Amino acid sequence: MDPTGSFLKTVIERVRGYLDDGDFDAKYTDQFLVNHVIMPGLVDVWSRCSLSADNPVMLSYGITLVNDQECYVIPPCVGEVHEIVQYTGNTGSQVNDGIPTADLYPAHRMSVGGQNWAIEGNMICFRPFPQNLSGNTTWTIRYTTNGDMMPHYCALTDANGGTLTTTSSFTLPSAVGTGGLGQIDIRENAYAGQVLRLLNKAGSPGLTVREERVIESYNPATRVCTLRHPFTTNTAGASSYYAYEICPPQSQGMVEAVSLACSLKLGAWRKIAQSHAQMLNMQYRSAIKTIGDNLSNMQMRTGKGWAKDTRDSSGWYP
Repeated sequence: MDPTGSFLKTVIERVRGYLDDGDFDAKYTDQFLVNHVIMPGLVDVWSRCSLSADNPVMLSYGITLVNDQECYVIPPCVGEVHEIVQYTGNTGSQVNDGIPTADLYPAHRMSVGGQNWAIEGNMICFRPFPQNLSGNTTWTIRYTTNGDMMPHYCALTDANGGTLTTTSSFTLPSAVGTGGLGQIDIRENAYAGQVLRLLNKAGSPGLTVREERVIESYNPATRVCTLRHPFTTNTAGASSYYAYEICPPQSQGMVEAVSLACSLKLGAWRKIAQSHAQMLNMQYRSAIKTIGDNLSNMQMRTGKGWAKDTRDSSGWYP
């Protein structure tokens, strides 16, 4: 990893190393690579992981239904919805006891009873419209990500950084500032389901990653990220600046796969030698297989049954 602990900086270093081209280093800035190479590279890799793994990384997002309101905005990174479920004591996607009480099954749009729900652009629409709602009206969407979000890294230069206002609330700056990478996404709930990584705190240079938490919701108007679970350590001095990064859930295997995917894209632009491209492609195939193996075997006893044994098939309930 890069000394900062940044996913983006690590990918950039590996891409430059894989291509090893002085002209390339001079022509493409780090910011250009993040905006035009790494972002599509993330979409490419995550789509393959989500669609091919038996045990893909699942994200959750809570929506609260309102009487007579048909459609609700969902995060842009929603790739494939696996279920829309309600739990006892459901508050957003935080579950008090984890017991599912209802599951909305999508039907054909011409179904006599209505199609229940359908994804239309960046919205999920319910038909028939919600009616006579009272009490618990929050439903949890469980989905795999398509990687569609704007990752960014924010350093502590120019007194810039994110602010940990509470253990469960983090405010992003207006821009990534000097030393930062990428862009801050201004789409509604763009960072819901993504990971916030605290890398360093003002006054404490050189520290490694402190904690990582999944973002429950994101308000682009206030730039506030509400976390699914609060930070448990290093919260002393809340409201001070933090160097941070927002990116999809990732591991060392993901860093390698994204780095190689980006190297192949840039290699095509640079018209690298065929032997060089073949070497990169071979390494990329190996990295993608490694991620697939990891995601398929994380829960060896039941994980592989996720795609084959759901509420829609017999024998789901014990």
